[in-house]
Order: sequence, then C-alpha cells, then structure tokens
Amino acid sequence: MSFVIGTDTLVRLIDPKYYDNDESKMVSALQEMEGTRFVVGGRLEQKGKAKRPRFLSGGEEISQLPVTVKDMFTTISEETFRSDISSTEIRNSKQK
Repeated sequence: MSFVIGTDTLVRLIDPKYYDNDESKMVSALQEMEGTRFVVGGRLEQKGKAKRPRFLSGGEEISQLPVTVKDMFTTISEETFRSDISSTEIRNSKQK
C-alpha cells in the first residue's frame, strides 16, 4: 500500500511527540506498517515570513531516520513536480 503525503505530513508522521516522545516507539510503529510506502511531495516552507521561502522536499528529515524505516519513504523532486497550492486552498475552491 502506498500513500502520497506532503512534507508537512511527513514531519508529523515521524515526530516522536506523537509516540510518547519516544523515537523507538515511532520506529516500531512504522515497522508495524511493513510493506507500506510513502511518496513525499515537497512544499514551500510555511514557518515565519521569509522573503524567499525554501522548497522543502522532506529529504533532510528522511535522511535522519534509522535505516530500518528510511526505505519506506520516497521524495518527489522539485524538478519532477511542484505545485504551490495547499490542500486547504483546494478544498475551499471546491466549496464555491
């Protein structure tokens, strides 16, 4: 099974705070999803009001994961696909 997620969702998925602040619990939870793949689409940095926000691919976060779960994630390069629209903007446009 594969899921396409954004970088912001990746960050939440691997954040130990959602696993009792325990990285080993995060790794165990991911390992329980054996066979699952995550395709990560990048997005513009959302924090702060930078004059030039950076494009975040998720590669940096993935590179810090243990090797036992790192291969579950594949990034989509900015050159391959980039669409600067949020899911909120998409939902709001459908309601009009």
